[in-house]
Amino acid sequence: MPKAAIIAIVAACAIVVVFCIGSFALDRHLLAQTYARQPQVSSPLMLTDAEIADDYPYEDVQFQLDGATLRGHVYGAENDQRGLVIFRHGILSHHQDYLALITALVDRGWKVFAYDAIGCGESDGDSVKGFAQSPLDVHAAVRFARETGLDGGLPIVLFGHSWGGYGVAGALDFDDGGAACVTMSGFDNPLDIIVDSARTQMGPIAATQTPIINLINHLDFGADADRSASRAINKSGIPVLVIHGTADAVVDFNRTSIISKRGEITNPNVVYIEKSEANRDGHNTYFYSHDSQAYLNECAKAYGELSERYANDVPASELEAFLQGVDKRRANTADPELIDQIDAFLAGALAK
Repeated sequence: MPKAAIIAIVAACAIVVVFCIGSFALDRHLLAQTYARQPQVSSPLMLTDAEIADDYPYEDVQFQLDGATLRGHVYGAENDQRGLVIFRHGILSHHQDYLALITALVDRGWKVFAYDAIGCGESDGDSVKGFAQSPLDVHAAVRFARETGLDGGLPIVLFGHSWGGYGVAGALDFDDGGAACVTMSGFDNPLDIIVDSARTQMGPIAATQTPIINLINHLDFGADADRSASRAINKSGIPVLVIHGTADAVVDFNRTSIISKRGEITNPNVVYIEKSEANRDGHNTYFYSHDSQAYLNECAKAYGELSERYANDVPASELEAFLQGVDKRRANTADPELIDQIDAFLAGALAK
């Protein structure tokens, strides 16, 4: 082989090695930033536990996972007839962002255990670790509920949204004895959602990063790295309700969602609900009643104008005065049709 050809091959190999090492370092850095604990910046228009405590008293609970303390609350502790709903929130969020749904379930007679994932809300941790972490958290929460008697002998229902939607479906892989599962806007596989996000941000070059991202995911999570929600649903055989907005811009309806895998889901006890009404077909826009959504949008617009006036640093006195004119319960009312659908599904699932 000519010397020039050998030099060219060596140079090409060196370039590939440098590219791979550089990609690994960059991807590791970017993923660490993505998963890092974020300041809790929930909108002041969202309800908080303190604001509902008189009508929905709750009990504090905590459990351990990988040396970290995860904290949550039990709502509707007096509801001892229907079942225990273990609720799992979305990524970089916390359970209080979902109080409209949680309180609606309590009103229907469900006992709800909602906790904050590692690196979120009231729980410990400086990072959420990764997308593959969610089923592990849920598995730990179910074991905690069983071992401490928190379930009170009631059937356990897993319920989650987005990252939590993946988490509750993926946790069916552990065969913890859950009676039913409700997954909203969930993705099917951690690698798929990471790569899809990278494609959105980086364009075609993202394809070159897929093997690197896959490697990092496996280094971090081992056998848990590529747990598929759809495969776990098939394995469990239990009733599962899959809900997804057709215009979801976060977890794509046709590419990365659990619902996009329906052709591969063989579990006969799965029910699918597509949310396709205009302006109520997104990642979470189908949560609220029509009136609540319209009112929340109106309040959000007014709050946005106030924030702009003060360059996003609204004085406490001004914010307090603004919020006194906001009916936060009205702005955070779950869609009764959605709750009816979920409640009817669960009633039928537990009757089997």
